[in-house]
Amino acid sequence: MIRVEHLRKNFSGKQVLSDVSFFVEPGSILALVGPNGAGKTTTIRCITGVLKPDAGSVTLFGERFEHVTSHTAKQRIAVVPEERVVFRNFSGADYAQLWASLYPKWDDSIFSNFVARYGFDLSQKVESYSIGMKTLFLLGLCISSQADLLILDEPTQHLDPTIRLEVMSLLKEYVDGERSALVSSHEIFELEEYATHMAIIKEGRIIYTDSIDDAKEKHRIVEKGESIQDGEVVGLVGQNVLVKASSDVGRYPKLSEIVVAYLTGKSERKLALK
Repeated sequence: MIRVEHLRKNFSGKQVLSDVSFFVEPGSILALVGPNGAGKTTTIRCITGVLKPDAGSVTLFGERFEHVTSHTAKQRIAVVPEERVVFRNFSGADYAQLWASLYPKWDDSIFSNFVARYGFDLSQKVESYSIGMKTLFLLGLCISSQADLLILDEPTQHLDPTIRLEVMSLLKEYVDGERSALVSSHEIFELEEYATHMAIIKEGRIIYTDSIDDAKEKHRIVEKGESIQDGEVVGLVGQNVLVKASSDVGRYPKLSEIVVAYLTGKSERKLALK
């Protein structure tokens, strides 16, 4: 579906992306997860063509692009950008008409049901929506587009808790054997509810990527005071240690524990061994 290989990006002498590589499989939701400033949004901008990477490549639907330029490819991708920038003076109805003209698989019934469910006034200008309602409206457009690949930057940000749960359920339903999603987020506790794969980014570099199920199988949480017979120490999770081991030690980790331990960094590993 989408393969990103060794992306690099420099801004005014500052290396923002140094080595970003991951693969989004058909039928999967890959979470690009990391702290603010790690390079998540820059990666998405390179993939969607907003920025041109200094090096590396993006392959979409089996065709290689430096960035997305193909009209046919764009018809298969729907995006919720970080900025939530919308056209001035465009109403909700104007947006629906525009997206219907851009996406051959656009589904009016899905959009109508979404609008009714969340009470959107399509005669109202979208720029007047709250930031949360803008996010929800853009998500509704993406889902109604029936695009093969959704690229979503912080898709649950500014949403009420109940609506967040509904959005996570919608994303799981949307992705099937043919469609996929790339989701950028730092909300590591909710990603476990809907993501199938992850790529952890730190300081512009992917430090670990795997399916979430396989990652849990390969790692163990060893509690304070327990001995570590073998395996590679990854990092600290509070007072506990995450180790990469095949032996049956400790307990299986949560996704949030895996992410936190990898982001802890090498500087903390000596502490974990004490």
